[in-house]
Amino acid sequence: HVPRIQKPILFYGSSITQGGCAAKCGSCYTHLVCRRLDAAHINLGFAGNAKGEEVMARYIAGLEMSAFVMDYDHNAPSVEHLERTHEPFFKLIREAHPELPIIFMSKCDIWPDRNYADGCRRRDVIRATYDKAIAAGDRHVYFIDGETLFGAVDREACTVDGCHPNDLGFYRMYERVLPVLRKAIIEA
Repeated sequence: HVPRIQKPILFYGSSITQGGCAAKCGSCYTHLVCRRLDAAHINLGFAGNAKGEEVMARYIAGLEMSAFVMDYDHNAPSVEHLERTHEPFFKLIREAHPELPIIFMSKCDIWPDRNYADGCRRRDVIRATYDKAIAAGDRHVYFIDGETLFGAVDREACTVDGCHPNDLGFYRMYERVLPVLRKAIIEA
C-alpha cells in the first residue's frame, strides 16, 4: 500500500508522543491521525528526552516530510529552558523547509489543580513562537492549545496517571489534531 500522503508526517516530543501508555501502538494519537489521513509517519517521541536540542532540530531539518508536529513541551525541564529552545528549534526547521506545515502543541495535562500557572506559562512560550511566525508572514504554522486536547468532559478519565494519556485520551487528542493536520496538508 502506498499512502495517499507519501511524505511522512513527523512528530517530535515526549513519551506522550511516543504513545507510552496506549494499550497498543495503534491507539496512539499519531497512529490514529496518520491512518485516517492515509499518511506515512515518523514518530520521534522519547520518554524523558526530546528537550528541543539543536542537534535534533538539525537532524529533523534534513528529513523530507509533509508536516511537522512539534510537541516537546513535556520534556523541557523548565519554562526557561522552553524559552531558550522553542523558537530557535522552530527556526532551524523553517529555514530548511520554508513552506512546511508546522503544528505547535502545548502539553495536554494542564490541570487547574496541578501547577496550572506553570502549564500556562509554558503554553505562552509556545504560543509566542506561533504569534511571532504569523507576525513575520508565515502562513504555514498552526497552534493547538494542549488544554483543549482532552475536551471539557471527563478529562480525568483521559490519563493513567494525571499525565500520560490512556486510549480515551489519545482518541480525544486524535479528534483535536486531525482537523488541524487535514487543513495544513490537504486543504492548504
